[in-house]
Amino acid sequence: MTGLPTREEMLDNAVALLDQAYQALGDAADWLRSDWTPVGSALTEEQAGRRTRMFDEIDKAKQAINRAKD
Repeated sequence: MTGLPTREEMLDNAVALLDQAYQALGDAADWLRSDWTPVGSALTEEQAGRRTRMFDEIDKAKQAINRAKD
């Protein structure tokens, strides 16, 4: 049987997972900045709006993670 984590282990593990989530959000934003095919084509109005909303929500989530870690 394993013991319960110490207080510091509990907090450190939570921060490590928050760091992973922050990185994953950055990776998602990188995908949204990617080029697509056909090269030089524009997003539709709907796609552009969705991408903008996703950028906004990613930013909010990253800010929330930073607040959680403080």
